[in-house]
Amino acid sequence: MGAGPRTAAELAGELVIAALPGPRLDAESDALLRDGCASGVCLYGRNVEDPSQLRALTDAIRERIGQDALVCCDLEGGYVWRLKAPATHWPSAMAFGAADRPDLTRRAATMAAREMRAMGIDAPFAPVADVSDHPRNPVIATRAFGGLATHVSRHVTAAIGGYREGGVASCAKHFPGHGHTDVDSHHALPVVNHDHTRLDSIDLVPFLSAVRAGVDMVMVSHLLVMAIDAGMPASMSPAVVTGLLRQRLGFRGVIVTDALDMRAITNAYGLAEAAVRAIAAGCDLATFNAPIGTAREVHTAITAAIESGRLPESQVRASVARVRALRRSLARNPRPTLATVGDQSHVAIADEVARLALTAMGDAIPLLPRAPGPTVVVEFDPRLPFTDPNIHPPTTRLADALALRQVTAHAHVMAPKAWTAQAPSILAEVRTARRVIVATRNAWRDQEQREALLAVSAETTDLTVVALRDPHDAMIMPAGRNALTYADDPSSIRAAVSWLLDGAPAPGTVPVALS
Repeated sequence: MGAGPRTAAELAGELVIAALPGPRLDAESDALLRDGCASGVCLYGRNVEDPSQLRALTDAIRERIGQDALVCCDLEGGYVWRLKAPATHWPSAMAFGAADRPDLTRRAATMAAREMRAMGIDAPFAPVADVSDHPRNPVIATRAFGGLATHVSRHVTAAIGGYREGGVASCAKHFPGHGHTDVDSHHALPVVNHDHTRLDSIDLVPFLSAVRAGVDMVMVSHLLVMAIDAGMPASMSPAVVTGLLRQRLGFRGVIVTDALDMRAITNAYGLAEAAVRAIAAGCDLATFNAPIGTAREVHTAITAAIESGRLPESQVRASVARVRALRRSLARNPRPTLATVGDQSHVAIADEVARLALTAMGDAIPLLPRAPGPTVVVEFDPRLPFTDPNIHPPTTRLADALALRQVTAHAHVMAPKAWTAQAPSILAEVRTARRVIVATRNAWRDQEQREALLAVSAETTDLTVVALRDPHDAMIMPAGRNALTYADDPSSIRAAVSWLLDGAPAPGTVPVALS
């Protein structure tokens, strides 16, 4: 690792996690890392092509920063997933919650960690420790294990153990709890009006369990928690970061900000100023998804704050010591070969979790008849609807998986805003179909999907609805033979097809209250 940082600029670089513009280091990114303006990077979908490319990129990052560079990526499972085939794509946290097998949660985390290590990733920014108990939460939903604090705690603890065994850093998020909000912090600042009783008995419970389980990192979110600090977002609040997380919960690991380029922050603060305020509040690492030039501005602002005394050097050095200790411990872990990526034993566990998570709603379903008459599949595009501009959901489709099983079907995968134009021809097919399958994706908050579901259900007596993401779609399903998958990763799609075609059981339990 070499000698410790001596100048304000060197100290500032230790506190920054930068973002890169593409799948390879360009000249500007190369210079930023060589100049010591960041101690690591956070990867996004634009940085990932395949496992070999990703390993080459992370190797190049380490050549510039050092072998202890911290390479992070949001890898929660479900639709928050950046890795490409043949990497194992894991079901969502809520699918694990519906299966409710903490032993499988731990095994999956270990396996996922080994694949990440093989590709050069140190920290998946997971598990999500939020309690998802708001029925209209637009951003957490299936990213959480469920809606009960004790249930979430069991799986958070299991995941932390698995990540440790697999050699990556666990990160509990989004402190102090983003599960009971109705605003997406990518677009505005959510206000949390909970009293201390609610915070202590629900929201903070999984985070305290994470701390006791030895979680490596905690990510602080952009929330205005009125009971603690009514004037400053949690990520920039000394009362939240230092008073609550460090002192009251006793966390001694690395505290990282949620992405500071989110509008919850940028609507009121510049990115560089927000980074300084977050470090001053007690965060150890500032993260953001911004151009390289902006990363230099952040580094310059933190450097100036150290030099002026606005950021006390003793506090900064304590943060640097925590970050360096984590980086040093991760650098010692063995890095598997790329042959680990997509190992069939890993896929088998993903399939088992998806099978156990699948939840039947309504009547038991018989085998899908092959004849007489066609099957009509109406599926809403994986891009519908999604609010986080940094995430591009997977493109695994139920219609494609059914086609692989040689189901004679008229399949329609609806692009955004396409229903009105296509409705007459689709409904004509529905009227003569033997069976109709509708696959929804967050229909509860998408007017177009709700209208289509209502129209289709009026034209057939044999309708099956499969909700491929948020289980709250169950609230708008017509009565009948329906199912919830909680995710549309390949394993969850395979589980749904097996239920539809083979009569496989759907033993999962909905881990949130549907209302």
